[in-house]
Amino acid sequence: MPTTPQTLPPTAPTTTVTPSELGRHLLTIRGFHFVLGALGDPYARLLRGEGDDTAALGAEIRRAGPLFRSHLGTCVTASGEAAAALLRDPRLDTRHPGGDRAHLGENLWETWRTCHVTPMDDALLTLPLADYRRLDRVNRPVLGPVTAGAWRADVRSAAGRVADRAGETFDLAADLVRPAVAAALSRVLGLSGPGPDEGGRAAERELAELLPRLGVALDAVLCPPRLPVARDLEEAVARARVLVHDLVTARAAEPGDDAVSAMLATGLGEADVAAACLLHLVAGAEIAAATAADAVVALLDHPGQWAVVCRSPELAADAVEETLRWSPPVRLVSRTAQEPLAAYGQDIDADAHVVIVVDAANRDLAGVADPDRFDLAHAGAPSLSLTGGGPEELVAPLARVVATEIVRAAATRWPGLRADGAVVRRMRSPVVRAVVRLPLCR
Repeated sequence: MPTTPQTLPPTAPTTTVTPSELGRHLLTIRGFHFVLGALGDPYARLLRGEGDDTAALGAEIRRAGPLFRSHLGTCVTASGEAAAALLRDPRLDTRHPGGDRAHLGENLWETWRTCHVTPMDDALLTLPLADYRRLDRVNRPVLGPVTAGAWRADVRSAAGRVADRAGETFDLAADLVRPAVAAALSRVLGLSGPGPDEGGRAAERELAELLPRLGVALDAVLCPPRLPVARDLEEAVARARVLVHDLVTARAAEPGDDAVSAMLATGLGEADVAAACLLHLVAGAEIAAATAADAVVALLDHPGQWAVVCRSPELAADAVEETLRWSPPVRLVSRTAQEPLAAYGQDIDADAHVVIVVDAANRDLAGVADPDRFDLAHAGAPSLSLTGGGPEELVAPLARVVATEIVRAAATRWPGLRADGAVVRRMRSPVVRAVVRLPLCR
């Protein structure tokens, strides 16, 4: 049975959790991560999100066996074979068998349940996998693996317009990637039209301010943000719901040349169209931004490969695919056992937590020569990134198009682009490891 609401109201249900209760819950889990990480648990160190060498931690987890039991109680895999099997296992899902999600109010010292850290139901990030399959039937005819490319011209125009505003020096995240993602999604979803009217620019500006606030959601499922960040995330999700509600209502009354109108034209319900649209804002935007930023960082760190993409901008798509394999935007995928199972030497109880370390597992898949190296020649190599049937797979086709066109925009305009400082990544970001700052000179 579907669990998403039959309507998507403009605001989320009012929570009964007080700020002090939420803060105490987040600090308790943070304490678990800190103490167990200090004692050497590699999964706890990953979750601390404090600048540890994530590739080294992934390799350490893999050396511990195909399925490593963390002191947090989570079974963790960085094995390519085990990860591929667990992502396909129907006995694993995104929720607990009874439907519980965030464990606010529990005595975590007794339950040790650190699998759903921050409430994310209002952002639709913790639906059962069956609901994502249903929503994919809304998304696929318009923004699926085959159809998302139809919006490439709009995305290319939006990304190019943002890139053309860059000065001689600019910041990768603040001046290129995030405004380009906002401009592209505004146009594709229908928040703004094709022209440079003031209403369209206002929609882009609002989305550009909103998306970084929403972007912490992918990390917050597993890693506790600071209380002010968690509260700001709640407000951002509420605002995104209003935008989506108003957009779908407007396009139902007066269709346009946008993806939301195209979804509604298939006869699918407004609630499911709104839900799919919200996922593109909450998950898709951050996945596109993280992929584009990491692709540019990797290419600039490998000047020979940057030169190849500048000479042949169509290879921006290969750069994005290699980035998804080598430095995926969703590095940790969380699942919960729906029934007892035995896998790879571990007896996993019903309700137990399982995590796939995707970037490490990608480097353990057969058929990739020198998998620890970023190399455009790996394009087409096996990868588990953005698979598994969750929200990241639903939004992946459009995110790929957006990330590719941002990389293409940079490569066609600035062959001499170089970093003018160090990459700064968001703290407490073990899932995305989002780039928040990189000064560039062109």
